[in-house]
Amino acid sequence: MRRFIQAPKYWSATRFHMQDLWAVDLSKADVVAVYGLHPIMKRLGAKMKSELKPGAIVVSNVFTIPGWRPISASQHRVHIYSIPESIKKES
Repeated sequence: MRRFIQAPKYWSATRFHMQDLWAVDLSKADVVAVYGLHPIMKRLGAKMKSELKPGAIVVSNVFTIPGWRPISASQHRVHIYSIPESIKKES
């Protein structure tokens, strides 16, 4: 994953934004990197579920998103999710 992100051919198409997490519109994001703490993850998961488009990727460092399933085994406490595959269906 690291080489893929660092490849120069993606630099021109990559933008990083640091904004108010609760005010920003995530609907145009392809990838969201989360460095959140456990107390916010459930609320953040609900926001991302309602705003992210199909195919978007969420990378969470350390803490999991309650009710979500990583798309692969988590390594080094990094959890990777894909919309909508990672969102568990409500019964």
